[in-house]
Amino acid sequence: MTRTVTTRAHAIETGALIEADPGIAAEVEFPAPIAMTKAAYADCIAVPDAYRWDTGIRLDATEREWDLLITASGAIKAAAGSGHPPRLAFSLYRVPIDGVTRDPQRVTLVAEASPGDNGERVITIMRPSERLPQ
Repeated sequence: MTRTVTTRAHAIETGALIEADPGIAAEVEFPAPIAMTKAAYADCIAVPDAYRWDTGIRLDATEREWDLLITASGAIKAAAGSGHPPRLAFSLYRVPIDGVTRDPQRVTLVAEASPGDNGERVITIMRPSERLPQ
């Protein structure tokens, strides 16, 4: 059986991974290039164009991405030098995109450090049940 190896660049190109906004990543002083899985992005950042919210709460994908990245960055920096494995769980609160829930709900994600396509350190944010594309 032949195994196909997926590069990070290919995973980004095909949409399996979504690159974080470089401006936001720089603003929150993220320690390495960052991307997130499609599932993590859909749950914590994406706000569909046709989404209507009649409750008075404004949801904005840029603000949601900033919240996710600042939370992940803080967790990574707090764990730096502590001997934690390259896979670090962290939690944040986000308002679900269900059109009903108005209160933020806690979600746990994982930030996993790994070598990028050229051996550089990169970080991927995903759900705890997910693994890096291979």
